[in-house]
Amino acid sequence: MNPIPEKVVNYNVYDDAEKLVGVAAEVTLPSVELMTDTISGAGIAGEYESPTPGHTGSMTMEIPFRTLMQKSFNLMKNKGRSIVLRAAQQSFDVAAGEVRTRGLKITVRGMPKGMALGTLGVGRQTESNNQIEVVYMKIEEEGRTLLEIDKLNFIFVVDGEDMLQEVRNLI
Repeated sequence: MNPIPEKVVNYNVYDDAEKLVGVAAEVTLPSVELMTDTISGAGIAGEYESPTPGHTGSMTMEIPFRTLMQKSFNLMKNKGRSIVLRAAQQSFDVAAGEVRTRGLKITVRGMPKGMALGTLGVGRQTESNNQIEVVYMKIEEEGRTLLEIDKLNFIFVVDGEDMLQEVRNLI
């Protein structure tokens, strides 16, 4: 029997190789939405959205900070960024009756898209955040590639399978 996935035990965020200190509780990961076109016409009873394989809409990642700090402003510099999230995920192995952990690594490359400065309040966090426009993302669990999107190099891998290989061969 497969272990039951439960939760993220903890995680760290790195800007290239430097640990980002001051990151708040939750990083908002990008939503992956395939580009679509509405299909309708003779012989079709209505319409449907046809996804374009491997082509995604804009993807944004938000990195929250507890307070305004130099690192937040450094992330706003107009240059490409590599952000790496490393997490330990917990699952329960029913057969063995044990809690297990497995590694998760999310690598994101992109450019600064914006920064919400947050609010100032006595004894409060500013809840500021940086938004990164994602052009590359790779999600690995225990070294296995679950998802890799590389918009600039025409790569779209899902569960280890390159979904754009045939398209690249044709063009």
